[in-house]
Amino acid sequence: MFHRRSLFLLLLVSSTAWPALAAVPTAQPTPTVVSDNDLSGLLRQMHANLRANEELAQQYVCDDSVHEEYFNKSGKKTAEKSEKVESVFVNGLLYHQIVEQNGKSVPPRKQLSLQKHEDAISELGDGFDFIFELRDGNPKDSIYSALPICCLNALFDNHVVRHETINGRDNLVIESVPKSGIGPSLTQEGTALDWKETTWVDVGYVMPTRIEAELLNDKGFLLKGTTLQQNYIRVEKDGPDGSGHPAGSVWVENYKTAHSKLKFLWKFEVSTFEDTSYNFKKFDAKMKVLSDSMRVLE
Repeated sequence: MFHRRSLFLLLLVSSTAWPALAAVPTAQPTPTVVSDNDLSGLLRQMHANLRANEELAQQYVCDDSVHEEYFNKSGKKTAEKSEKVESVFVNGLLYHQIVEQNGKSVPPRKQLSLQKHEDAISELGDGFDFIFELRDGNPKDSIYSALPICCLNALFDNHVVRHETINGRDNLVIESVPKSGIGPSLTQEGTALDWKETTWVDVGYVMPTRIEAELLNDKGFLLKGTTLQQNYIRVEKDGPDGSGHPAGSVWVENYKTAHSKLKFLWKFEVSTFEDTSYNFKKFDAKMKVLSDSMRVLE
């Protein structure tokens, strides 16, 4: 399954949830002609915008609805499960608290067990875009990888495929495949070369609205042909709240889906994964020390 970083926040965080975010009304700009020769500058601008947006996105929390299904080689469904998750950024890292599984609340003891497992994977996966893990497996056996979006100019050959309208806005569709003979200096960048990617870029905002990646090489139990799609939307607050916080906008991931091919020794199966994010809110986290958790140091 795809990993969702987590942190046990119960009793440790008090929050102020600002008004829910609303989708920005779409516009109808005239399509901009962009050629392969223009891509380098456009991708540099997109990466700069992504870095700036990352700081804004960390101010928001959301809820997630997750659904997974598993099928055997003949196409028969072998397992199905769902989860509801609460997500929050803490010190720049995205964490999730699993509050419900298969329509039932998660008991505190089980929640803590899940938390320890996911926190271990979060630590190992810091700096990676893609994490695929076995719920009951050793976190060290999980798949950690960057996606091409991290380093399109440096490591990939990029080509304009077409223009496409998404939510009434002009998007440039870019296909990226790994360059040959590239020796990246960072481990994360090296793992990105296991993928090819198609990126939809809003021409007016120069931000990605959709990413589709396909695994080109086997990675442990995860086989080539595995696909991943991530969708993003631009949202903004309804308006300033009573605390005087100004209205603002941010790009957030609102939907993720994946189809994975897996092989464990003699066993082959296919999994599907869907994660819908909603109820985006700006969030203030205030930490406090509980009196019964303090102790005297010698």
